[in-house]
Amino acid sequence: MKVEMEHTDGEIKRLKACINDLISVLALPAIWSGQEPSQIVKTLLDVLLGMLRLNFAYARLSDSISGGTPIAMVRSAQPLTLNAQLQEIGQILNPWLTGDPHTSPLVIPNPTGEGKVSIATLRLGFQDEFGVLVVGSQRADFPTDIEMLLLRVAANQAGIGLQEAHLSSEQRRTAEKLDQRIVRRTRQLIAVNEELRKEIIEHKRADAELRESEQRYRHIFQTAGVSIWEEDFSQVTAAIDDLKAQGVRDFSQYIAAHPEFIQQAISMVKIIDVNDATVKLFEAQSKDELLVSLHKIFLPKTEEVFAGELIAIAEGRTNFESETVLQTLKGDKLAVLFTIAFPRQPAKLNSVLVSIMDITERKRADEALHKTQAELAHVTRVATLGELTASIAHEVNQPLAAIVTNGNACLRWLAGDSPNLDEARETARRIIRDGNRAGDVIGRIRTLLRKTGTEKELLDMNQAVREVVALAEGEVRRNGVALRTELTGDLPPILGDRVELQQVVLNLIMNAIEAMSAIGDRPRELVVRTQSGEVDQVCVTVQDSGIGLDPQSMGRIFDAFYTTKSQGMGMGLAISRSIVENHGGQLWAVPNEGPGATFQFTLQACSKQE
Repeated sequence: MKVEMEHTDGEIKRLKACINDLISVLALPAIWSGQEPSQIVKTLLDVLLGMLRLNFAYARLSDSISGGTPIAMVRSAQPLTLNAQLQEIGQILNPWLTGDPHTSPLVIPNPTGEGKVSIATLRLGFQDEFGVLVVGSQRADFPTDIEMLLLRVAANQAGIGLQEAHLSSEQRRTAEKLDQRIVRRTRQLIAVNEELRKEIIEHKRADAELRESEQRYRHIFQTAGVSIWEEDFSQVTAAIDDLKAQGVRDFSQYIAAHPEFIQQAISMVKIIDVNDATVKLFEAQSKDELLVSLHKIFLPKTEEVFAGELIAIAEGRTNFESETVLQTLKGDKLAVLFTIAFPRQPAKLNSVLVSIMDITERKRADEALHKTQAELAHVTRVATLGELTASIAHEVNQPLAAIVTNGNACLRWLAGDSPNLDEARETARRIIRDGNRAGDVIGRIRTLLRKTGTEKELLDMNQAVREVVALAEGEVRRNGVALRTELTGDLPPILGDRVELQQVVLNLIMNAIEAMSAIGDRPRELVVRTQSGEVDQVCVTVQDSGIGLDPQSMGRIFDAFYTTKSQGMGMGLAISRSIVENHGGQLWAVPNEGPGATFQFTLQACSKQE
């Protein structure tokens, strides 16, 4: 009987304790009122840890309640020293934090210490939307029915508290957003009013500036020292648009097939205004004489350039520049450079500025300069060939002497009682061969000595080099030089003047021979090679084993009148570089790794279609 009474007293005590715990849990929402979700979870974990004698209590809130970043918290009966332990605990518990709630109890390794613990998992929120709660204890009977009841009630109360905190937070955020929108809208209205006031002031100022700018533009237009035309191309653009609508795509081909369109387009251009410099340049009495039509100043050559202008308009380009020839109202011809700036499409080009610069005197000066350069190059060729006089005489005398010898032999073969016609025929063939040989030498000399303007043609540099080497062969032998050619096969042609480029090669060979004239302790070797360079280029190289280049004079060897020769004029390399650059190439020199120096020049290769 006494045992039953003690058992009854124990049950009553546990029941009272359970009721007290339940009352404490039910009182939690009053404590949580107005608090943030993190503070609610912190209080919940502290209460459960002490109330249920747990080893640990862990909670993780979803980002929907925590404002975008998940919150995790842990409370342990043993102190946790490192923040990293929270992350490790979360990783260990993660399998029981996701998916459907697991049936309690579950026994797992203790994430906060040694041994194993029984855990219970509960979801927070009416639809589990706020997070998850995990508690664990090493007690063998954990969790009891009463403990599960307290846990469920605590989880429900926490869910209510989190819901209220969430709603309160949403209300605050909504109110804050509304306040911010009101403030922002008020500021916007104030800013709009201020901008409107500024725009009114700016509009008045812009009007004044526009009037001033127009006056300034008209002043610049009229007083500019270069000829300026203001023209209306709107009818031209309309005609081009019509052709595009009809399917015309290649305007270069169309204009070539319909030259009458050029004349029609010239008539469509309306001249709006010209400045004072234009009136003076084209020898007009007044503007009115020039505002009539472009036909009054155009020449057939001008019409070809105007065709390019039409193509530029059709292709939508924003500018066009070209050199051409115009005529004044008195019939005098003008070499001009004209530039046109087109407004960007879809503008109708009803106000286009055309600037015309008179370059007649510059063209005359360029022609005089080119003539002087040609004269100087010719003098240099004559001087170079003068150095080859002995070699040329030897080259010519050899076939001439052979011709005389073979002629006498032929007479002897024919003078006998029984003429030997076979030997006579063979001797005659040798006479013809030697005559052609002498003629080739004279022909090469005449070619280099001829005095003509630059005549560019498709040129095989290998053949040009062979001809120069043949011309210098006597001088090479006379100076004891071993000359070797390394000519790359299938070399692309270049567009150039044969005589001028052969002059460059000959000058480099003669310089190389002279650079080796004082060498006696090693072979005198000269290599002339051709090869394909980078980016469709042809490269010609002349390499010697002579005295080399003085580092102090490297930067001056191509200067006019600079020479290291006792009787040199200092023009050979300067003229050679000028010739190469006029062909769009480059000429330079580098010292060899061993003795001697290497001179190279590159030229742009042409496709065979060109």
